[in-house]
Amino acid sequence: MYGGGSTEEGDYHGREMVCQASAHEKSHIGETPYECKECGKAFTHAAALSSHTKIHSGERPYECKECGKAFITSYNLTQHIRTHSGEKPYECKECGKTFARSDTLTKHIRSHTGEKPYECKECEKAFSCSSKLTEHTRCFNIHKKIHSGEKPYACDECGKAFRYSSSLTAHKRSHSGEKPYDCNECGKAFRYSSSLTAHKRSHSGERPYECKECGKAFFQSSGLSTHMTSHRADRPYECKECGKAYKTSSGFNIHKKIHSGEKPYECDECGKAYRHSSTLTSHKRSHSGERPYDCKLCGKAFIQSSHLGVHMRSHLGEKPYECKVCGKTFTYSGNLKVHQRYHNGNRPYECKHASIHSLLKPLALALKLLSKVTNDFEG
Repeated sequence: MYGGGSTEEGDYHGREMVCQASAHEKSHIGETPYECKECGKAFTHAAALSSHTKIHSGERPYECKECGKAFITSYNLTQHIRTHSGEKPYECKECGKTFARSDTLTKHIRSHTGEKPYECKECEKAFSCSSKLTEHTRCFNIHKKIHSGEKPYACDECGKAFRYSSSLTAHKRSHSGEKPYDCNECGKAFRYSSSLTAHKRSHSGERPYECKECGKAFFQSSGLSTHMTSHRADRPYECKECGKAYKTSSGFNIHKKIHSGEKPYECDECGKAYRHSSTLTSHKRSHSGERPYDCKLCGKAFIQSSHLGVHMRSHLGEKPYECKVCGKTFTYSGNLKVHQRYHNGNRPYECKHASIHSLLKPLALALKLLSKVTNDFEG
């Protein structure tokens, strides 16, 4: 009985080892007879196909009792459980570093041996792990398109073509009007995640892009790029009316409206008109009472992001406006202008009674002196 059981168990393990050996041989010769009917991906053995099909079905039968997270295979669950237990059973014999997963140890060992088994077929560059090869291949293919001019992703609305599918997806929103990225501060929506990231800085006051020439900072890198041209001589757009030159065509077109008097953006509440749509948008908030840009430090809210930016200086102690005569610094440009009048003698808001005061001042001094003399004499 004991001997028979042992033989049966031995036969089972023997058959299992033969199957594993057979599957392993297929991995070398490239044979992948087990194909997924959903996506066509092929595998060397049936167990791998069985695990793969769960991706399509959404089945995740192996659940973690600690956090409830579910997995496709028992192996993945075992690896995950170690994140809770902190167990790291795989140790490097070279340096003693331990790992939760055997494949992570395998990758680590290559840092000692210098082995790079994953080779790029395009440029023969080799990598220690498959993920690095995948990233390299992606970057390589993107780079090739720049030189070849290849733009395989065309818009079926307007025919415009793009190098990358992600660029086409973003472009299609200009036709559909879809704006999936909305600001949780003010509700404003955007077509691109990058536009939302830049917009959020108008609430926080963050300006990460700083000019190395003058220290002026911007919400977006594009704002800095445009600003940098102000330090260069190239201003190709010159106004024929006044000779003022601009670095961008958009800046030039805005300037032209000053001469033409054109104000195409009109407020439907009060009829006031503006040269720029952005100015009208800000103006409308004076009717609605909306103040979407609030200070995180004191709670004060503002109609425009630029007003918040200026306000933040009062908290940060920033005084960027300096008087060239005496060196005194100010938080706001308006305060500097008022201060400069003391130096140049320009006082446009003069009291109409000032001339009377100037006549009475000597008389007041004389009376004060007389009072002092009288007191001294009586004392």
